[in-house]
Amino acid sequence: MEKSRLPISFELEAERMQNLLLQQDEFDREIKVVREERRWRTEDNPQSYTYEVLMATAFQTSPYRQPTVGWMSDLKAMTVESLSDWYRKWYAPNNAIVVVVGDVHAEEVYELAKKYFGPIPARELHTLVERSEVEQLGVKRVIVKRPAELPFIIMAYKTPVLRTVLDDPEQVEEWEVYALEVLAGILDGGKSARFASNLIRGKEIAASVNLGYNMISRLDNVLTISATPAHGHTIAELETALKEEIEKLKTHRVTDAELQRVKNQVVAEDIYQRDAIFYQGMILGIFETVGIDWRYSEEYVDKVKQVTAEQVQEVAKKFLVDDRLTVAILEPLPIDKNAPPSSPPGGEHVR
Repeated sequence: MEKSRLPISFELEAERMQNLLLQQDEFDREIKVVREERRWRTEDNPQSYTYEVLMATAFQTSPYRQPTVGWMSDLKAMTVESLSDWYRKWYAPNNAIVVVVGDVHAEEVYELAKKYFGPIPARELHTLVERSEVEQLGVKRVIVKRPAELPFIIMAYKTPVLRTVLDDPEQVEEWEVYALEVLAGILDGGKSARFASNLIRGKEIAASVNLGYNMISRLDNVLTISATPAHGHTIAELETALKEEIEKLKTHRVTDAELQRVKNQVVAEDIYQRDAIFYQGMILGIFETVGIDWRYSEEYVDKVKQVTAEQVQEVAKKFLVDDRLTVAILEPLPIDKNAPPSSPPGGEHVR
């Protein structure tokens, strides 16, 4: 929005924080859309469904075993009264983080926050009991059978995040989190990364391979490797090939060229993303919301630049091990050719 409209945005958000009308007819329409959205994104998407089962298997006590949107049974049980209770419990100025990015003066923004949010009464916030994830003592494996065209595998290794370092520095050192970031780029950071070079093009054993790691979350999370075998190859062959690539990281140091490639990518992506006002605000908000001082976001590039080949090898040995591993395999069932095609829910409610 144009900066002169900032006061109106504060006024609207302050109004929404305390006077939201939750009406039965609107709730009835919206909950149907959300259910259909879940059905389209997860229930009828075999790979997404497999990921959901993976997370529920990997974690026993962590809330990350629960899908963000909830299980379908949660959506069916939800009422407008439960939604209203949630709203009254959590929507309060003492539970909010406001991020403003753009051509503004901090002092003026601060005065707007006091003017519009200051009069809203604080609420007594319920302290959530954070259950630490129980120690895993061996590989977990789960088979998912769904109608699908191709088999699929996801391997998830429990890994620390930056918040872990701040909460328990004796358990994890800060460099380890940044080394995991670099490791992720070495395995899956473009066409010249190892997965693409060795498994998709080299051995031609994989049709696709993707790695995911997010160092910014509230609790310890997972590094995931998901893949689909190439024609003529099995899931077992693909899993063996993926583990071989991981073992190479443990037994041989990555090359200087690989290390520099990843660091160059990190710098380029950071510069590119900072061109977007939205991204700047999102990063500040995420850091603060998960309990990390936003100033840590300014250190990201420098910390990545300091990662060494030895450190990448060390985190591979420490975290990419069987006692942290959960494997979910999708075994395709025949697809009903007469079933109507799945389509996204229509209308402006789609998120």
